Amino acid sequence: MTALIRRDETFGPSAFTADNDLVMNYGAPTVAYSLRIKDLEEWLTTLEEIMPSQTAHRYSLEGLYFALKAAHDKHKKQHEEVVTDAPSSDDLMDYLMAYAAALSTN
Repeated sequence: MTALIRRDETFGPSAFTADNDLVMNYGAPTVAYSLRIKDLEEWLTTLEEIMPSQTAHRYSLEGLYFALKAAHDKHKKQHEEVVTDAPSSDDLMDYLMAYAAALSTN
């Protein structure tokens, strides 16, 4: 397999790795990266708490917050897809047990 670059005369190119990871979206470089959901939720909470008191960097913090919030929303959709389309009840149970354990660890 090779990388794929799709050209769009209006918005610019989009590029994907051989593994289908998006690395450019309509001319804007992006990164395919995994975030642990427990960390992501803690970061969102922290940003929610500190953003009101920040004036100098408020727009940057809000941008970061909304990017992380979008990643969290995507995770929720992907999680629901796995729960709905699990290949077997045993697979689903293994997934849900690991998911619950990961979110409950300190």
